Amino acid sequence: MRKPTRIRARDGQRGASLIEFALVLPIMLVVTFLVVDFGRAFFMRNVLEQAAREGARQLAVGTSPDSILARVTPLASLSGAGSISFNLQPSYGNGQVRSVVTGQLRWLYPGLLRFLGASGDSMTLTGACTMRREY
Repeated sequence: MRKPTRIRARDGQRGASLIEFALVLPIMLVVTFLVVDFGRAFFMRNVLEQAAREGARQLAVGTSPDSILARVTPLASLSGAGSISFNLQPSYGNGQVRSVVTGQLRWLYPGLLRFLGASGDSMTLTGACTMRREY
């Protein structure tokens, strides 16, 4: 019966995988953090667009501005924005109405974005929708 032979790494290859991992890990972490931050930004913009669409729809059918804000505010708050502002324009032009919802996104990793050339710790995102008046 033969003893299993042990496979040996060549002398120059012993720590190569550890060094490669140490070089690749920071790059992978930066990419992961950027994906998380930009994913949040896209999610927030989508929620603000939906809130603006709901506000424009309610405005188009003739709902009062107070009840529109009561309906749009919970939708926009789902985005996680720090400060949210609404702009309802009942006579936008040519029988149209317009709703604009603006929110402030605070980056999770502002230092990383500044390192890559961005400025500021936050970004203003806007969702807007224009619809034809129905009343």
